[in-house]
Amino acid sequence: MTLRVRLGEGFQDNTVSVRVDGKQVYDRPNVSTDLTISRADSFDVAVDGPSVQLEVAVQGGPTVCRAVEPAQTPFVEVRFIDGALHLLPLPAEPPML
Repeated sequence: MTLRVRLGEGFQDNTVSVRVDGKQVYDRPNVSTDLTISRADSFDVAVDGPSVQLEVAVQGGPTVCRAVEPAQTPFVEVRFIDGALHLLPLPAEPPML
């Protein structure tokens, strides 16, 4: 099964790391949102099991962790708004604006 993670609004030259069930699956510096499409980056992660722990961290900033059920919500939008990270599990990938 695949989980797609999309980094959306609010990233401005941040170093972002993502872990799934404790395993590092993403670690990039200079992540910035393209304001024309409200997207900074997107990637797929192969996952096993009915539920996984998704953890997203901004270096020098917040960390957020949430259980996600990929069979029901195979897409997760991550937003960095007003200094807080928000994980939005979704049943379908939202369109790029």
